[in-house]
Amino acid sequence: MRITHRMIAESVNINLQQGLASLDQRSRQLSSGKTFSRPSGDPVGTNRVMRYREAVGRNERYLLNISEAKGWLQATEAALMEGLEVLQRVRELSIYGADGVLAEAELHSIAEEVSEFYRHLIGVGNTEFNGLYIFGGHCTGAPPYREGPAGLEYCGDSGERRLEISPHQELVMNLHGRRAFGETGLMEAVSEVYSALQSSDRDSLGGTALGKISEGIDLLLERLSEVGARYNRLEAMAHTLAEEKLHLREMLSHVEDIDFAGAMVEYNMEAYAYRAALATAVQVLQPNLLDYFR
Repeated sequence: MRITHRMIAESVNINLQQGLASLDQRSRQLSSGKTFSRPSGDPVGTNRVMRYREAVGRNERYLLNISEAKGWLQATEAALMEGLEVLQRVRELSIYGADGVLAEAELHSIAEEVSEFYRHLIGVGNTEFNGLYIFGGHCTGAPPYREGPAGLEYCGDSGERRLEISPHQELVMNLHGRRAFGETGLMEAVSEVYSALQSSDRDSLGGTALGKISEGIDLLLERLSEVGARYNRLEAMAHTLAEEKLHLREMLSHVEDIDFAGAMVEYNMEAYAYRAALATAVQVLQPNLLDYFR
């Protein structure tokens, strides 16, 4: 086979173009930090990147849900603790009022204090978190406890607010008023203590009224335990998701991120090879232009 100057020039030109394209690819990788910038550059890698990014996004949504649920449960716990303090104080006053040594005026004075606790407990039932009433069930836009013609009314429902915290796992983040306070049972128990104090009914203060307050305290303690168990579950799941997130990001980095040190070495080697090829081409292509036609 006869080798002509045209063939040599074309071969040199092809090699230079290939070297320049490789150098451009390395330059793009170094500037972007990614092994490929187009799906066509690595179809398999692109598919993996899409799956990892989808998993990371789903993981972050679960963590956001957990953060919201934790805030809601913390507000619920604080409200229940406040209600518990109210009932414990009312219980003390009820026992104190049942003592036969107190005069009627003193009982009435205690009744006024209990009346304030009654209003305070209603306020606890109307606790808000982020503009929503936490004990209203699904009816979070209006106060669930309101005074009506027949007395105190619970205007919420028994709805459960569920949030997805992992694939196929949901958590109920709220306590509706019927579950937290026995609808209006706790408020009515305080109201009964108030009525007994007003009427100087010491038997009720030391009997039925006191019993209902004690039952209310037990109910709140039970609900606090329930809220605490849910919160602990969220903490454990958040820890698991945080570790999974780190693993997913590491896997994503392995697929799409370059090794800067290695890429820089390869870039310098290819740049050196390209400059050498240019210098060689100058020597090879020195013959006269007419030589290409021979």
